[in-house]
Amino acid sequence: MARLPPTYFDRRSDLVSFLHVSGHGALVFAPLFAAAYAGPAWWWALAWALFGFGMNGLLNLMHESAHALVFRSRWASEFLGRSVLAPLVFTDFDGYKARHWQHHRCLGVDGETKDTYLIDIRGFKLLRLLLRCLSGVQALGKFAHQSTVIVKDSQPPARGRWLLSVTIVQAVLASALFLTALAGRPTLQSALVSAAAAYIFIYLYGLVGVTTFAAALRAIAEHQLHGDSDVQGYAALRNFRCNAITRFLMGAYGFGEHETHHLHPGIPYYKLPEATALLASEQESLAPRQGYFTTLFHIMRADEPRHLVS
Repeated sequence: MARLPPTYFDRRSDLVSFLHVSGHGALVFAPLFAAAYAGPAWWWALAWALFGFGMNGLLNLMHESAHALVFRSRWASEFLGRSVLAPLVFTDFDGYKARHWQHHRCLGVDGETKDTYLIDIRGFKLLRLLLRCLSGVQALGKFAHQSTVIVKDSQPPARGRWLLSVTIVQAVLASALFLTALAGRPTLQSALVSAAAAYIFIYLYGLVGVTTFAAALRAIAEHQLHGDSDVQGYAALRNFRCNAITRFLMGAYGFGEHETHHLHPGIPYYKLPEATALLASEQESLAPRQGYFTTLFHIMRADEPRHLVS
C-alpha cells in the first residue's frame, strides 16, 4: 500500500473549517426555519424530508468531531460535538465516541458496537425498514441499544451534563424558531402554533422518521456484505463515487471515502478524496466503483443473506 505523506494528516485553518461547518448547518436548518416563518403549508412535507436527510450530514460531522478532526485543537472539535451536535440529536457524545472507537477496533468481529448495517433490506424488507422509521420504532430501538452497550474501559456517562446540554440546546433552538415565526406571523398565537408545529413535525419527526432512515441506509451501503468489496469479519469496507447530491445526503465529511477512513482514521475529511486516489493507485480495490444508491440497489436485489438480521 502506498505510504501517505504527513501532509495528509495536517489540518486547515480553523476559520475555513468554521465557515464550512456553519454554512452547512445553515443549509440544513433552512427548511426548518423557513417553515416556522411561513406557517403550516403543503410544502412542509418537502421541508421535513430535506431537513431529515440533511441532518444525516450533521451526524457525519459529529463523527468527525469524535475523531477530533474538525478544528486544529481537540478541544474545539469535541466542544462542537459534545455541546452542539450531540444535543441536537439527543445523543450523549462521550458514549457515542466510545462506541465509535470500539466499532473501529472490532469492525465485523466480536465486540462490534454497530448493528444497523446488518438490517436486511432485500426486496420488500426495505419498506419494512422505512415503516419502522416512520413509526418511530427504529429510533426507539436504536436509542435502547445504545443505552445498553457497554464499552470496556470507557468512562460511565455523565447523565447530568448530557441532560443539561440537551436542555440548553433545545431551548435555544425552540426560542430561535419562535422568534423566526414571530417575524413572519401576524399574531402571537399564530407564531406559537407555527413554531411549535415546525419543531414537532419537521425537527423532531424529521429526526425520528427521516434521519434515522438515511443513517441506516448509509451504514448498510458502507458495511453490509455484498459483491467484491473488501471484507473484515462480517463487515464490508467500501469507498463510494459521490456527486454533489449524494455527497450532501450520504457521504458528507469523508463518509464517501469510508474504507480509506477506516484505514487512516486520522485524516481530515477534506483530504480523504486525494488520499483515496493515491492509495488506489497501488491497491485497485480502494478505488470508488459505485455510488451509495447503486450499492443499495444491488444489496436489495441480492439472493443470499449474509450476516443479516430482520
